[in-house]
Amino acid sequence: MWDWLHRAREMAAHGPYVIVTVVEALGSVPRGVGTKMLVSDTMLKGTIGGGNLEFKVIEQARRFLGDIDADYLFQNYALGPLLEQCCGGNVTILLERIEPGAEFLQGRRHGFLKTSFESGALLKEWTDYFSLDPFYFQDAAGDRFDGKAKDASAMLELVSRAPRTLLMFGAGHVGRAVATALAPLPFDVTWVDARESEFPTHIPVNHSKHVSDDYCCFVDEASAGAFYLIFSHNHQRDYELTARVLARGDAAYCGLIGSKTKRARFESRLLKEQNISQEALSNLVCPIGVPGVVGKEPEIIAASVAAQLLQVVD
Repeated sequence: MWDWLHRAREMAAHGPYVIVTVVEALGSVPRGVGTKMLVSDTMLKGTIGGGNLEFKVIEQARRFLGDIDADYLFQNYALGPLLEQCCGGNVTILLERIEPGAEFLQGRRHGFLKTSFESGALLKEWTDYFSLDPFYFQDAAGDRFDGKAKDASAMLELVSRAPRTLLMFGAGHVGRAVATALAPLPFDVTWVDARESEFPTHIPVNHSKHVSDDYCCFVDEASAGAFYLIFSHNHQRDYELTARVLARGDAAYCGLIGSKTKRARFESRLLKEQNISQEALSNLVCPIGVPGVVGKEPEIIAASVAAQLLQVVD
């Protein structure tokens, strides 16, 4: 899961739950090391690959929730005849029982989280330690440990790379569909529309809602390297936003909803009225979305746009 800590905080509002992590993977397996799934008595977020393995792990996680004598458990699964999965590999799963008031949930949002296994107790805390490896184990001396996960002293993992800043203008049909598509992805979305009534009741946790008539001020205040999605309900406003973004010259992505005809008209005006260079105009993505995806339904546009954004994320 992208930035699973968001989902962990959501789960904490409903009671204790189990963090399921793939900590070892040998051979052909559904998901790799570091993959996470969150399981409570009534909720499930994320996936470790589906199939009978996931079913058995969910079943075990829910049993584990009632075990007050253990904070964590390592469990090995062979993906063969017993699990009726043809992968043939082998995975080791770590189950961690998390209480709603867990300290690490209140702390930092990004960086390395260290999980220490001391005398059967579990301690999760943020650390300033940095590694190019986003997931690994340590021995008691703090050195890298390459043995069995269950014999390690600590696990270090990069919880989330800082999400990319994305400004989205418009909360109409397309905006709402795109918000749903971006909800589980690594973006920190500033969502702007002048119409309060257009926003849905539920705003994704990685979105911040802004009801404002001054759209352009958000562009002016954005950090360098931001992503922009422009699909307001007004062509003139789309034009003004596009001009403002391209004039900055530092957008990682500037996507404008519309046809090739709309692009041509905007380009002509931007050249004459705003002195936007041809080089800057080449950075405008319009029509938006992955080329070749047909369909104008909001959900199809949203899927195509999300895929295109992920192509740009480094």
